Amino acid sequence: MKRQRASSNGFTILEVLITIVVIGILSTITIFSYNGIQQGARDSTRDSHAIQLKIALEKYFADNSQFPAVCPGGDNVDCPAADLGTVLAPYLPTIPQDPRFGADPNANYRYIRGGTSGSAYGLRVSYELKAICKSGVNVLTTWWGGAPECSL
Repeated sequence: MKRQRASSNGFTILEVLITIVVIGILSTITIFSYNGIQQGARDSTRDSHAIQLKIALEKYFADNSQFPAVCPGGDNVDCPAADLGTVLAPYLPTIPQDPRFGADPNANYRYIRGGTSGSAYGLRVSYELKAICKSGVNVLTTWWGGAPECSL
């Protein structure tokens, strides 16, 4: 009597499970990489916005010999950078908003003026992949809890 071989027309349950696990691992890696790329792109946008604000503030200073006093609390008290909209309109048509946290005034860009007769200013930028930092002219170490200076 001849023995018949079992046909192998399908996949075993083990092969199907291994395939599902491999696809799941690859999907997870792809999703995390994509999220990191998005965060990096938003951080680059924040750098660009900070540079635009700095250029506008320095043009304002060149014309007025002081930085704008727009914060309701006076010098050395911060406020949302959006408060600069009116005074910087000739130099920057619209004040940029944080690409993700634009509606949150605490996470959005912050501005502070200080120094003798408005000779100093600072901008605070909140990042996703980097630490919060500050940038400006004659920036005081006490502004924003001693946050480090940005390398813009």
